[in-house]
This record gives sequence, structure tokens and C-alpha cells, in this order.
Amino acid sequence: EEKNVIDDHLLDIIGNEFKFDHEKGIAEWVKNSVDAYIRSNISDSEQVVMLRFDDRNKGQSFFECIDFNGMTAVDINKALKRWGDPEAAKRGLKKKVYGGHGNGGKFYMRQMFEKSHFVTYKNGLLNIFGFSEKKKYGFANDYKDRKINYSEALEIAEIDERDIPEYFLNKIRNGETGFTIVKGIAPLGMKNNIKVYKICEKLKKHPQSVRILERISVKITHNGNILLEELKPETVKPLLGFESPFVFSMPEIIKYEENEISFSNKKYPKGNLVLKTSEMALSNRFAELNRIDIIGEIGVIASYQLRELGLYYPQTDFIYGECSCPILEDPTDDCVMNDRSRLADNEKTKALLAWIKEKVKEICEKIAEKEEKERKDISKKVSSDFNNFLDRWKNKFMAKIFSDIFVGSGEGFSGGDGAGGSLGEHGSGNSNKDKHEKDQGGDDGGGDVPKKGSHFPRVLLSEYDEDPLNPESPLVLHPEHGLVYQRVQDVKEGIYWINTASPLANAIIKKYGTNSVRWRDYLFQRYVDIFIKEALLKLEKREPERFNAATIDGEILGKVVTEIHSAASKDLESFLFDEHYSIENERA
Repeated sequence: EEKNVIDDHLLDIIGNEFKFDHEKGIAEWVKNSVDAYIRSNISDSEQVVMLRFDDRNKGQSFFECIDFNGMTAVDINKALKRWGDPEAAKRGLKKKVYGGHGNGGKFYMRQMFEKSHFVTYKNGLLNIFGFSEKKKYGFANDYKDRKINYSEALEIAEIDERDIPEYFLNKIRNGETGFTIVKGIAPLGMKNNIKVYKICEKLKKHPQSVRILERISVKITHNGNILLEELKPETVKPLLGFESPFVFSMPEIIKYEENEISFSNKKYPKGNLVLKTSEMALSNRFAELNRIDIIGEIGVIASYQLRELGLYYPQTDFIYGECSCPILEDPTDDCVMNDRSRLADNEKTKALLAWIKEKVKEICEKIAEKEEKERKDISKKVSSDFNNFLDRWKNKFMAKIFSDIFVGSGEGFSGGDGAGGSLGEHGSGNSNKDKHEKDQGGDDGGGDVPKKGSHFPRVLLSEYDEDPLNPESPLVLHPEHGLVYQRVQDVKEGIYWINTASPLANAIIKKYGTNSVRWRDYLFQRYVDIFIKEALLKLEKREPERFNAATIDGEILGKVVTEIHSAASKDLESFLFDEHYSIENERA
């Protein structure tokens, strides 16, 4: 048997499939550095990666990724020179690492730079290995396991001792560890000018780097100056009311079309889906976070934007998460692709994504339900404010209008027992003026619980306003209760309810909203109804012999309604006709 020979053309084909951008490639480099630390049992808190960007030499700008671990020629031959080895990142150790087939970092070096190389030092030996302009890899002349001291090695790598954390510098001096610097020269699209901030912004959101940046220290420099002491991922505050993540246990069997697909076995337990919310819409510069990351043994093995799953609800913009599904890495049915951006296009992947879609939809519906409730609460407040405004306006004119029509100038109302309507008996002169103002409650009247014998009825909105006679539950009326409604107990207490469930009220609210001119006009017309009803009750009680069609037409439908409309045309012009009316304008 002979070793397989790989033609460079095949590497070109595979490399092109990676569809690299620089953020993705740098994320692969950082993953390789972290895996090197993991293999050497370096804890997360001690892991340091340095990213250096330099564009002072135009046409020869470069990226560098530095860690303090190091490799020998043996390591390079066993891992770096091998393509497609699923165990390459582990190097024969039984450790969970972020890397997979060991291709991502190498392909990034090969595809996205004019030339690139490693400078790595360990056990007193320096190696330089990389890709030439012809995309051929190999060791630099005289730099395969070249024995030199650490200071010479640092000089060749152009690393200043002052830039190395003291912990690692001491270990390098004592021969306990080394360093690796991977360098890409003349990056594609940035040979003269490196967009460092753009790279950093994308890197801290990239699915292949987010979890690593949360755990380790990554330092950024540009042209020799420190740009960031630590690059950290975005902090996402949860949506109010949805602070806790939603955790869904994956079913062992998911039915997709006509097939039942297993998602667990003795070796691979079933996974779970964790969905989180964001208080800000994950769009524009945060759009990349609006995704589901598929988690493998330790790192991300695929990512899907929620829109890719066919989720077009507005609430989708506030959701992100991750799905752990171990069986996807089962070698007998491996769904992991080489570039770890998407899963293999097969029945298992389709079934998983369909299940994820349904769960995201459930959260969208929960958010939409809360949004609808909040809209109703706002609508209730706005409508109640309008109603209270009309209620205060009504109190200013009801006594005058009724006095002028039924009694004559100079007479007002006095309290009675409330029977037969909400208005009491009338008296004479100004004897009740002070009492009238006291009962009205000043300019902000209409807001107190009415008392027996109150001069003015109180008008409330069903479902919107608290029931003064039963504060623990709102009054909910049926559409058939009519436009304006009174219970038996309401008559005694002087309360009227405008029924917001009546067909016309409900239609206006749904189509135009409670801030609309139509709704304000509807409220006003119900107040006219209440004026008329009160006038009819008063007429029947005071002058029953005149309670006939002619008097009602002339006194009530004629004089009363005319007076109401005349007053409204002067005092309620903006309220009734201004599309952009706000109750705040009245208060101002």
C-alpha cells in the first residue's frame, strides 16, 4: 500500500468551497490557538491570543495570530501537512477541541493571501512552514527544527518581550512552552488598507469565535499600537418579560414528511434547543446575531440565520439561540460539512431545521401575544385619557344647559337620591354653587368615585376603566348590551358605561385605533346620548304632563342637542377634528 497523493487542483476545488471572508478565517486561526492551549492543559483564564494587523508597508500589509504554545516539525508533519483528517485538531488526544478536520486555518492561509507561513518555537527549536505564492506548502530553507535560543526566536518572529504576558514569558525563558505566530501577507482585498474595526466588529459576532471570545483574552494591535486590550462579544440584554432562556428538549424521533428520523442512540444522547431574546432588534449591524448556532462536541458546526429557516414574523428579529445535537457528528451519518457553515443537505438536517423552526415560531407567538397586550394597555390609557377629558368637559356644561332649558337663568342643581337617572333635584339661586364646585373636584373632576346624589354622572369605558363598584375586575360587556349601559347599581351611583364591545366601537378600534379622529368622534356621540338620556329622565320626573313627542322633539332633541353641539364646536374643535391631537396639548 502507498499513501494517497492529493493533486493541488483538488485543494483548489475544496478551498473555493470555504467561501472565506477574513473574519471567518481569523476565527479559524483563533480556534487553532485555543485548541493548542487545550492540548497543553492551559486553563481558559490563562489563554491569551494576540491579533496583529499592520498596513504601514503598502501592498504588503499582513495579519498575524499569536499564541504561546509552539510546535515542532513532528507536530507540523503529523497535523499541519495533513488535509481532511477529522482528528487533526485533537492530535491523538482524547480532548474536546474546537477544530475539526484541520482544514479551515490552512485553507484560509492558502486561499486569501499572496503568501503565508507559521513561525513556531518549542523545545528550543524554531520552524517556519507555510505557503508560497504558488500555493505550495513546505518548510523555509534552514528553518526546520533549527536550534536557537528563545530571544533569537522572538527576534525572527518580530515579537517584543514586552508584549508577552509575564506568565508566558517566564515559561518561554524556562523552556516550558514556546509560541506560534501565523502570518498572512497581502490579504485579499486589503493589501494596502486593513479595515481593522470592521474585522473586529464582525469577529466578535462570528459563530466560530463568539464562545471563544467569552472565555479567553484576545488582544488587538494595529501598526504597533494597542487597539483593544480584550476583544469581547456583544452583550445582548434580553427582551423585557422574556429574561430567561427557553430550553426545549429534542425529541428522540422527529417525523419529517413520511419518515421518522432518530436523533439519539446509545452513543449519542438527544440534544436540546436554547432560544434567547434580545431587547433590540437584531438587524443592521447586529443582524449576524439573529441566528441559530448548531453545537457539536464543543464548538459550532453550522449556523443558520432565522430568515433562512423561512421565519418572517416581525418578532423573529428579537430571537437567537443554539441547538446542541450530538448525533450530527456520528461518523456513520456525518452531517458536518468541511467549512462548518451549514450542515449536509439531507433528511436529518431538514428534519432538525423544521423542528427548530416550529420552536422559534412558538416564541414569536409568545412575544406577539405580549406585544398585543401592551398595545391594548396603551390603547386603553389613550382612550381613557380622552374619555376623562370629555367627562370633565361635560361637567362644565351639563348644569348650565339643563338649568337654561328646564329651569331658567339663575337656577342650578342640588343633590337628590339619584333615582330615575344620575342627576339630582334642582334648587334656586346660587345656593348650590360652592357645593357644585366641591363635588365636581375642580378642573380635574370626573376622576373620583361618584357618591350618592352627585351632580354629574361619571362616564367610564367598559374593559378599559376600573369598575368603581368592583375594583378587582373590569366590567366586560357583551355587544348586545347597547352603546351606553347602566347596571341597576350604576343608576344609584351615577355611572354610565360606554360599551367598547359594541359592533361599531369594536370596528372603529380595530380599523382606526383609539387615537383616531373616528374614535374620538364616537366617544363624543355617546356623551350626546348620555346628555339626552339624562334630559329625558329629568323631563319625565319634573314635568310628566309635558313628557310627550312634541316636547321631546323641541326641548330635548332640539334645544339640548343644539346647545351641546354648539358648545362642542367651540371647545372641542381640536379634539374632534385634528388628526394629530394629543391630550398633552390640553394639559399644556
